Amino acid sequence: MSFQAIPVIDLFAGPGGLGEGFSALCDAQRRRVFRIKLSIEKDEHAYRTLLLRAFFRQFRSAPEEYYDYLRGKLTREELFRRFPQAAAGAQEEAWHAT
Repeated sequence: MSFQAIPVIDLFAGPGGLGEGFSALCDAQRRRVFRIKLSIEKDEHAYRTLLLRAFFRQFRSAPEEYYDYLRGKLTREELFRRFPQAAAGAQEEAWHAT
């Protein structure tokens, strides 16, 4: 039987604490047991955090540019421009409800 992560939908997600807990759980083979399929938040600041964390989870190991962004050496736009597939995956996962 093939492994399939359990999908999670997080409504009223805030900055994503619940989703972070789910996404951190791994099995004995280091596979994520849960996968965040969708997080929805209306607050702009919380949404931006959700989007950044969704971007981070697109990688097995975060690229150095992610840490450059955290250090203020890159803008978010430049970070996302350098990794368009990861940015698209993050935008599919994190939604801003207006």
